[in-house]
Amino acid sequence: NELAALKDSHKRMVEIHGKSAKDVDALKTLHAHHATMAERLDYMEKVLGDSADKHFQELQALKVAHQKHVDALTKSGKDSATALQHHANVSERIAYIEKLMGDSSDHHTREIEALKAAHGLHAKELAGAKDAASRLSIASKMQESKHLSTAERLDMLESRLKHCFAPAP
Repeated sequence: NELAALKDSHKRMVEIHGKSAKDVDALKTLHAHHATMAERLDYMEKVLGDSADKHFQELQALKVAHQKHVDALTKSGKDSATALQHHANVSERIAYIEKLMGDSSDHHTREIEALKAAHGLHAKELAGAKDAASRLSIASKMQESKHLSTAERLDMLESRLKHCFAPAP
């Protein structure tokens, strides 16, 4: 019985050894495809180095672009300051507008006074013309009253002609 137990135990050991051998072969295969520590460090240094170089270049490009913006803003600030020196402030602008409006108002007032004077002169001339027309109308009526109408003149001529051609009495 002991022999059977040993054979059984041996059989299990052979099976376990077979499994262990397969596991060792699998590990060897994995290890063959697995990079060594040195290879892995080299790879990491290369990636980080490339990345660091790339970041350094990008940083330099950003610094150059930033300097361009600084220069442009500085120039713009100087241009703005120059423009503001030549630009009238609010009180100067209001004073200018008030002067302009005052001058315009004075000009319009003079024009209105001139128009009023001309209107007064025309009114006087019109009144004189109406007065003259009225006098002419009155004179015409007086003249008409001295003259006979056409019918009256015909009647008078007819009576004279009748008197001339009438037989003598």
